[in-house]
Amino acid sequence: MPSPALPFRPALARLADYSAAWAVAALVVGVALLSWSAQVSIPIQPVPITAQSYVLITLAALMGWQFGGLTVAIYLFAGLMGLPVFSGGRSGLGMLTGPSGGFIVGFLLTALLVGLLQETWARLKPLPLFGVLALGHLLLMVIGAGWLATKIGPTAALEKGFLPFLPGAVVKTVAALATVILVERLSGTERPR
Repeated sequence: MPSPALPFRPALARLADYSAAWAVAALVVGVALLSWSAQVSIPIQPVPITAQSYVLITLAALMGWQFGGLTVAIYLFAGLMGLPVFSGGRSGLGMLTGPSGGFIVGFLLTALLVGLLQETWARLKPLPLFGVLALGHLLLMVIGAGWLATKIGPTAALEKGFLPFLPGAVVKTVAALATVILVERLSGTERPR
């Protein structure tokens, strides 16, 4: 009978386990990266294309579902309470009812899904991890475009809130895969079995 697999703890989750100071530092850096990446954008309408989904799925895979979910929740709370952390320096509760509302809600769901699947299934194996990161991107895009469809209709949402994001999602998924593997290797994570 094969022995059960040891639990997989992503690199930044292990760092947070080390001490409260490291956990706080990782949270602050994670929120800062999410905020910064929202400002790196191509300003198309009605929803800009940003570097944020790359940072989101990368952090989720490196932090796991609990720590990654907490980081994204703090980021969302900061933005909804008025800090200018969303794309274009926007903020406030009104963001949830605007065209980006679905993407904002999708951030948390995506972080939880990617982190959970990385810890329990992908476990840093390249092909499964690529699938998890791609699934995270897809979930974010479907939730975002689905919400946008309630504002501008399904056809326009597909044309303006989904299809333009596909090429970037592929590139950002590949970049996230490379980043996660590199950070895990540099942190001393053993090769997957």
